[in-house]
Amino acid sequence: MIKLIKNWSLGISFLMVFLLSCSSPQKMLDQGNYYQAVIMSVEKLKSNPNNEKAKATLKASYPYAVNDFIDKLEKEGVLNSQFRNTNQLYLYGQLNDLYEKIAQSPAAMNSVENPKKYYTEYNRLLPLAAEEQYAEGERLLSLGGRDNAKAAYGFYEKADQFVPGYKNVNEQLNLSFELALLKVYTIFEPIQSRTYELSAETFYQQVKNTLQRIEQERFVRFVYNEGNTNGPQQEINQNLVIRFEDFVVGETHTREKIEEVSRDSVKIGETKLDNGRTKEVYGTVAAELTNFHIEVSSRGLVHLNIEDLDVNRNLVNEDLPGQYVWFHDWATYQGDKRALNDLQWNLCQNRYAQPIPPQQMFVEFTKPIYAQVDDRLRRFYANY
Repeated sequence: MIKLIKNWSLGISFLMVFLLSCSSPQKMLDQGNYYQAVIMSVEKLKSNPNNEKAKATLKASYPYAVNDFIDKLEKEGVLNSQFRNTNQLYLYGQLNDLYEKIAQSPAAMNSVENPKKYYTEYNRLLPLAAEEQYAEGERLLSLGGRDNAKAAYGFYEKADQFVPGYKNVNEQLNLSFELALLKVYTIFEPIQSRTYELSAETFYQQVKNTLQRIEQERFVRFVYNEGNTNGPQQEINQNLVIRFEDFVVGETHTREKIEEVSRDSVKIGETKLDNGRTKEVYGTVAAELTNFHIEVSSRGLVHLNIEDLDVNRNLVNEDLPGQYVWFHDWATYQGDKRALNDLQWNLCQNRYAQPIPPQQMFVEFTKPIYAQVDDRLRRFYANY
């Protein structure tokens, strides 16, 4: 089951990292951002306990921060809003966060007179906040529809975070999750080839991996047609069909090129001088080089179709292309090998090589297609 609701303190931590990178505790204090001023001052004291400026800012900002939260708590009590207890719980949580941050630094503890903790108040509110969240989940679930069930799941999840196992929240989480699911009947059509025995198993398994990751992140469940010729045995909201629309495997092209190559100032012999001494003779050497090139290309299209059965409309209808080219070069020569440069000589060491098997070529040209399918499906189901 997916988890969509994150702990509020995690978001605060990210905020603090951002603030620390672009501002200062004193600036936060001057702007009336007392909570941030406290947190940033403590962070500076952790890295430098002798930072007198941070100590002064912390000492000045902490009472303001506490008073600010107390004022907000009183306002929440007067407003009597739907989520009064939840809002007060968050406020007490931030007050406790201030205390815990200060307690992590001896220099900070010495700078603040009697930092306060509010664990009793926080714990008292947990069941009350859980009830608020649970009740809203019940209300939304009673309205029906996937969107309401999805929202209800979020409220049940908060209730369970506040008081694990509150009432029958685990049952309601499962129920709302099932009702919120978008059920997608997924069809991987087998490939048809009169020339080769090819399998798309690797490609389709990669797509399945993508769909599994989407299921972990979204209110989506994919139902497969494996061994089921009569279609799905449950209510379905969408059809997802993937098929190889057109493909070519093993289109071969060869090229042969003959060229004359030569090199000057090469020792070609020796001659004896009149005085009896020997002298090296230099000249030009030549060879006939035959270059061979073979390439085998494979390419194809995968058709991606997503149909909304609730409104009887195509939502995605696309062809996604892919290509792979295998190639090999080699050469032969006649004449003096000294006429060849290093690259030419290395090519002459090569021999004709058999292309990779058709199945491997098929897998290779589907790799760029899979990257497109993965991206397209992730972006599409991000809306769910």
